Amino acid sequence: MKPVVKRSLLAGVVLVVFGLLIWNRVHQGNNSSAGAEAQRQGEPSAVPVEGYLVEPEPFRETIFTTGNVLADEEIYIRPETSGRITGIYFEEDSEVKAGDLLVKLNDAELQQEHRRISYQINLARIREQRQKELLARNAIAQDDYDMVLNELNTLKAQSDRVQAQIDKMEIRAPFDGVIGLQEVSTGSFVTPDVLISNLQKIDYIKIDFSIPERYRPSVRRDQTIRFQVEGSQEMLEGRIYALQPRVDRDTRTLRMRAIAPNPGALILPGAFARVEVDLSQIDEALLIPSEALVPEMTGYSVFVYRDGRAHAQEVQIGTRTDRRVQIREGLAPQDTVITTGLLQIRDGMPVRLANIRTEIRDEVTEL
Repeated sequence: MKPVVKRSLLAGVVLVVFGLLIWNRVHQGNNSSAGAEAQRQGEPSAVPVEGYLVEPEPFRETIFTTGNVLADEEIYIRPETSGRITGIYFEEDSEVKAGDLLVKLNDAELQQEHRRISYQINLARIREQRQKELLARNAIAQDDYDMVLNELNTLKAQSDRVQAQIDKMEIRAPFDGVIGLQEVSTGSFVTPDVLISNLQKIDYIKIDFSIPERYRPSVRRDQTIRFQVEGSQEMLEGRIYALQPRVDRDTRTLRMRAIAPNPGALILPGAFARVEVDLSQIDEALLIPSEALVPEMTGYSVFVYRDGRAHAQEVQIGTRTDRRVQIREGLAPQDTVITTGLLQIRDGMPVRLANIRTEIRDEVTEL
């Protein structure tokens, strides 16, 4: 190859290499400028979120709690004294009237003792009458008559004591009601610890429940409640008739009872009840969707959308259901609370409002 051609090829290779080095340096400089620009900005992109516009609306503040159904009156039938059962005079799951004889224990020895004392009383009464006639004629001293009279009165007292023991051998219904299952049989020896049956008055029922102590000023006697028992879709009404005059120190709740009619005895004592207690009607309540509420160590907060950013705001809540929360303090009308993306945003972070809701869908209340 001629020297001129060799020199031309070498010069061409050098120019190509030099051009590649210049292009590489320019490309790296552009990338460095772009990275520096991004570094200078240092701010995340706006997070897309949805919001809810807070507006005043009517709201009935209601407590949802649970309770137990009690009989209007209820007793466990047990004997007052030990003995053998000689007769059971009730049918299981039947109505009885006040004063009906339910169970009788063996009282043969007591009846015999009562007859013996009765004979002595008859004799003492005759002697007392004779002594009284003699005293009227001054034939005996007053002390002699007093001794006979005291003997008569002592025998009467003994008779009353035995009669009281005989009465304990009979168990009678103290009120009208429905008697339960029979736990013993005729011939069984029973003591005061042995359960014979139970008696319940259930033409009216009582509902026993508790509410948080902070609601005490809003609850009063004769206030109407609504309740529903397990297995029934019917919402019934009752009336609060008594409140416990103390707060439970362990649960910080106030116990109370309501009474309600029970036609047909369809509701049985011991049933589980869902209870609703209306506290007040608020004409301009501030409500937000429950998903907008953020639990904190010391309470609750929400994120409010303002000027393109999310701002954390502490709030005080009132009544809460599964979809709505009443806000007592911390928000104002026309505030927009953020309802989505709460795990991705922080206080002061830029956000982009993609949608604003003005209504909360109907909810099923949490009981």
